Amino acid sequence: MKRQWLNLLPCSQAFSSRTYSSEQLAHCHSGFPEIYHPKAIESGWYEKWEKNEYFTPKKGDKEPFKIILPPPNVTGTLHLGHALTGTIQDVLARWHRMKKHPVVWIPGLDHAGIATQVVVEKILQSTRGASRLDMGREKFLSEVWQWKEQNENMIKKQLKTMGFTLDWSREFFTMNKDHNKAVVEAFIMLHKRNMIYRDKDMVNWSPALRSVISDIEIEVERITKKTFLEIPGYNKKIPFGQIVEVLYKIKGSENEIIVATTRPESMLGDVAIAVHPDDERYSKYVGCEVWHPLKKLYIPIIADSIVDPEFGTGAVKITPAHDRTDYAIAKRHNLEIIDVIDEHGNISTDDDRFKGLPRYVAREKILHELANLGALKQISNHEMLIPRCSRTGDVIENLLREQWFVKCKSMAERAMQVVHDGSLKIDPAFCQDSWFEWLNNIKDWCISRQIWWGHRIPAYRYQCGTDINWIVAHNEEEARRILTRNKNDAKLEQDTDVLDTWFSSALLPFSSMGWPNKISDYNDYYPLTMMETGNDIIFFWVTRMVMMGLELTNQLPFKEILLHGVLCDGQGKKMSKSLGNVISPENVINGITLKDLNEQAEQSFKAGILSHHELKRTLAVNAKMFPDGILDCGVDALRLTLCAHNIKERRINFNIIECVKNKHFCNKILQACKYTLRVTDEFEASTNLHSIDLWILSRLSLMVTSVNKAFAERHFYRAVSAIKQFLYYEFCDFYLEATKVGFKSDNLEMMNGHRNTLVKCLEVSLRILAPLTPYLCDEFYTKLSPKLPGFLSLPSLTEAPYPVPSEFEDLRDISLEEKFNEVLEVINRMRSISAGINRKLKPEVHIVVHSPEDSQLYAEHINVITATTKIENIKVLNNCEYAEPEESIRDDADTRCRLFLVLDDKVALQEAKKKIEKIRLEAGNKLNRLLKTTSVKKYSEDSEDCERGKDKEMIKSLEEELKRLPRTG
Repeated sequence: MKRQWLNLLPCSQAFSSRTYSSEQLAHCHSGFPEIYHPKAIESGWYEKWEKNEYFTPKKGDKEPFKIILPPPNVTGTLHLGHALTGTIQDVLARWHRMKKHPVVWIPGLDHAGIATQVVVEKILQSTRGASRLDMGREKFLSEVWQWKEQNENMIKKQLKTMGFTLDWSREFFTMNKDHNKAVVEAFIMLHKRNMIYRDKDMVNWSPALRSVISDIEIEVERITKKTFLEIPGYNKKIPFGQIVEVLYKIKGSENEIIVATTRPESMLGDVAIAVHPDDERYSKYVGCEVWHPLKKLYIPIIADSIVDPEFGTGAVKITPAHDRTDYAIAKRHNLEIIDVIDEHGNISTDDDRFKGLPRYVAREKILHELANLGALKQISNHEMLIPRCSRTGDVIENLLREQWFVKCKSMAERAMQVVHDGSLKIDPAFCQDSWFEWLNNIKDWCISRQIWWGHRIPAYRYQCGTDINWIVAHNEEEARRILTRNKNDAKLEQDTDVLDTWFSSALLPFSSMGWPNKISDYNDYYPLTMMETGNDIIFFWVTRMVMMGLELTNQLPFKEILLHGVLCDGQGKKMSKSLGNVISPENVINGITLKDLNEQAEQSFKAGILSHHELKRTLAVNAKMFPDGILDCGVDALRLTLCAHNIKERRINFNIIECVKNKHFCNKILQACKYTLRVTDEFEASTNLHSIDLWILSRLSLMVTSVNKAFAERHFYRAVSAIKQFLYYEFCDFYLEATKVGFKSDNLEMMNGHRNTLVKCLEVSLRILAPLTPYLCDEFYTKLSPKLPGFLSLPSLTEAPYPVPSEFEDLRDISLEEKFNEVLEVINRMRSISAGINRKLKPEVHIVVHSPEDSQLYAEHINVITATTKIENIKVLNNCEYAEPEESIRDDADTRCRLFLVLDDKVALQEAKKKIEKIRLEAGNKLNRLLKTTSVKKYSEDSEDCERGKDKEMIKSLEEELKRLPRTG
């Protein structure tokens, strides 16, 4: 089959057939190594990109693509989660640049108030034995700024190593002057609109930090029975996972009510016993009083429908100052509210028996006291959820404290409306349900934190008589003017609290553009095109950016939200320090031994970054996951691996084995480049092509269409899959092998057709891969450009146009592809039946067909089949005339044709049969075991989606393998 090929490649110098000497081959390969070495290939390119100013937006007619990198915390080095976020954004940025859109990609760092303060405190305690309280605020903050400077350089180096094309001229830090100005302005604007207020309410309190913390800084630990946990400030582990039953005697009666509690240390703050109004066991006691055995006074029995009759005994104690539900009940029933646990986690009651004791020491003493009074009925195992501070490991207390709050209801309604009316797109769609659920149930946002590192709240306290009053102002001078206007000369003191980090982060889409000043960046590039980040911070950051953007700029900060899943290890467990399974990008890129991995963990422990428990877990995980260390995979292989996952799933499981496979893929591309150079050192444009050329060009057309569609839909894994399907399997495994027959022939026309096709496919493939693997593509493309026609003469593919479907539509031939699929199927089947057979034994394969059309199809492509299977003796035979051999390996799964492999060496044939039967038996047994196991398997809540999906995939793979395996009888 031949077809004219027009305008695909320019004509070059004349071609003459020749054989190649080793010197000529070396010349053809100049600049290309024997195998893929990522370090050598990636060296120097980022500096070239920066020097050529590729990262700043270029003016053009097309709509700018505008994004912001979720700013990494200055707490330390980046992990694979940061690499995932940055890779997704960089792929989109590079894709849009090559499509000639101006690209604005803003980098920055987040001060991460609590997280950074905790890390620096740990290090100071570990290295100097000093706390922030020992040092004082000013000196401590100086230490934090030094830490920030040190880590800023390290983080920037990591981002650049990953190849992220960030516009460094627009870099920000969330504690710099400009950003502080935006934070203060936002606070004042919201306060003037009566949306920020100060009040006493229930907050999450970390005694170890002496501060309020947000929900995102709480990790809930589930335990099912008595369990001893390490708690900061205690010399021994504390038992949890128990429920205590206490006897309360009813006033004027011999009867008692048994009350169940998991927190006996809070009993000193009891103000009532509550039961459900419909609980027949207790309805007759509602309105009565019970004797409190510790407080030595009577408290009422009340009825409230929020009480769960199934919890414990169905009667619960009400301690409103230390429990959100109890606080709500107390307000409904006008009950007294008594604080009994202070900000240090110590008992604050006037009772001398317990006053000043740490809460869990007091718990033990209270249980002894109850036992002595005969009021302790029993202690039993009980499933519990323990809220722990993710920064310190401390157990969170609910305390009533006066704090600053933001009213959220009206802003939440606007944030829901823009999704309802389609103004704001959330991708993946299932995250919309979470969006509406959280915003529908939103509470006012506590924004004050009792730490030193952060934006000081722009509010100034003064006393008027016994009352404390507040002035909100840009600075103390302005606050003094306001106070003077009120004819008051009281002393002014700025609030020592700082703002929640998420408050300043919520402003980033517009503060990073210069807001509140309406400068050129704000006018030209706000709002952003999209916000891409992890789905685990949709509530804490994404919703708040939308709410604040709508409120303060009266615009959506972006019109598209792309959320990726939580990064997990190969077993589906979320990567975290506590689990010891965090992977550093550098260790994947550069490779590392197990010994050095463990040494890194030891150094983090000595610096105070890892606790003893975290170190122990890390060393155990390293030994299990990386017994031979980690192979150096390089940046491109890592980027490719991250993009090969469906990022829109709830969880993304990273397996280092996939990264190694992608390094091999990079090597495959290298070998394809070298092969193309070897056979095209002298070149002539061809006007006629063989069917194999037309087929691969048709597949090239499909690949270009598929990749562009996948990028547009943010399905990066589909883009990677389409590229691999074409480049790895169709181009390298089939087409390259098939051309070797042509190049051995004397058919000059065929050879020229192959040369044109090889060059075209390779040139387009490198351009289409460039956003995913930029180092490899720039390195190979610029080396090939002076030597191959059709390659652009550019310093980087950043300047090249991205391949688009319209350029390749005329190459698509679906009918040819359908025919060729049958040939490919036969090739795969032949590979299967001949696996393990030494080609020196000269096996013979018969393709037995039923129709003349099939006979013609396989005969026409016999050279392709021979080249790709490495079997030289192939016969295409008619079924009517065919006599089946007595001894053979056969494949008759396909009705179109049957395959028979015969071998003169009967011993070798029998050995091959035994191997196939062994494989069939093992696959069958494995499938049966897996089906049996999964029918009764209980999946863990944390990894159910991952485990169930992996099991289904394995079952399907084994079933397909059994179908493919040939028969030996």
